[in-house]
Amino acid sequence: MKIIKNGDSRVINIINKKKLNIETNYRLSLYTYLYAENGILLIYNTLTFEVMELTEREWNSVQQIKDLSIGYDFIVSNRLEQLVMSRYIVETDYDEIKHYQETVFLLKTMAGQKKGISSYVILPTTGCNARCVYCYEEGYAVKTMTIETADRLVDFICETRYNDTVKLRWFGGEPLANAGIIRYICNALRERGVSYESSMVTNASLLTKELAHEANELWNLKKVQVSLDGAKEDYTSRKNYYNPEKHNYDVVMKAIHYLADEGIKISLRVNVDFDNIERIPDFLHKIKVEFGDMKNISLYIAPLFQEQHGERCIELYKRIFELTEFQNQLDIPKSSKGEHNAVRLRMNFCMADSIGKCVVITPDGVFNNCEHLPEAQTWGNIFDGVTDKAKFDELSSASKVDEKCAKCPFLPECTPFLKNGCPGWFEKCYEYHCLKTEHAMHNLLKGVNTETEDDDEEI
Repeated sequence: MKIIKNGDSRVINIINKKKLNIETNYRLSLYTYLYAENGILLIYNTLTFEVMELTEREWNSVQQIKDLSIGYDFIVSNRLEQLVMSRYIVETDYDEIKHYQETVFLLKTMAGQKKGISSYVILPTTGCNARCVYCYEEGYAVKTMTIETADRLVDFICETRYNDTVKLRWFGGEPLANAGIIRYICNALRERGVSYESSMVTNASLLTKELAHEANELWNLKKVQVSLDGAKEDYTSRKNYYNPEKHNYDVVMKAIHYLADEGIKISLRVNVDFDNIERIPDFLHKIKVEFGDMKNISLYIAPLFQEQHGERCIELYKRIFELTEFQNQLDIPKSSKGEHNAVRLRMNFCMADSIGKCVVITPDGVFNNCEHLPEAQTWGNIFDGVTDKAKFDELSSASKVDEKCAKCPFLPECTPFLKNGCPGWFEKCYEYHCLKTEHAMHNLLKGVNTETEDDDEEI
């Protein structure tokens, strides 16, 4: 056997190399996944993220012990010692879930948990100039941040931030529909000597060349996610702008160029469902022609939010992975947000279980722990602080591992938070993780680099 992909050194150092004990019985770890393609046999450790290639004899031996307890003699006679040392095979009584949780705790401790908030997700408005047919915010009350709220927000940032550079993430609604308040907040922070940088999720239809320059110079905008829905015809019908003469596909294409010319990184999110997915290959060709020479533009293909929960979601994900292969062939860079092939153990799944480091702030100054639920999981506001301590404590405490997740090999990739009312969780998550893992293993064997820069702030 040989290592063909190194794992997360932090986890490996905590777990340590285990020596074989003649008096101990062993079993296959919960955190293993076996994959075979064209005679190449792989075993993947989903806790350490290491991948090893096995010989046929080793592979057959591992297959034999999927549901069995084995002893020292079996391991030695089948030359499986390295799999014991690297924790693919573990002691029969080894509590892997407890050890996983302890590993996460230790990594958080080693990272040095600073006091204060590092990332603020700010909704300047919940209003939008589009009426996307799939919008999950449909029915939300339209609110717009006032100068008075912005003043208190700046005070709140100064009172609660790390001493490091503050990360601001502009979200909505359409954040550019209230660009004036973004300008106001950034000027106020600059006047107070607060170091900050920002990112944004936008449809980009309100972006001008002048505003792109301001975003670079004043907002310190480093990354932007622009959502697209395919080529012009699909985009027009699905975005459904209030004023399509002013806000449309062509305007957005120009806006992306304006952002790229400022050196801002752009991630194009291509929303797909069964209505438009067959036309996406032609769209990718057009994207290649439009932006092929721009190094700071990347793209990922994602299902519409509602489709993640549908009966046909796995079928849709299969098509998305096929389109990602086609994207590779066209040499269109992939965004890290899309095909997230984990290379490090995730200490937090998202902002919602990072409540001590990240907070969502609505236009009226209300706190939330998730940008997808701005009217649900509230526990305080920028004026009064924590107003619902029970809710805050519930959101701050570590989630128990759900019974359905306890024996899932992909627990280290998910974290147990997903079962706690998360809108991103869906019933067929196991099938999805199998699909994603096999796609990653396939690319690994092809020599395709699917690892992306690790970034705590995904957009």
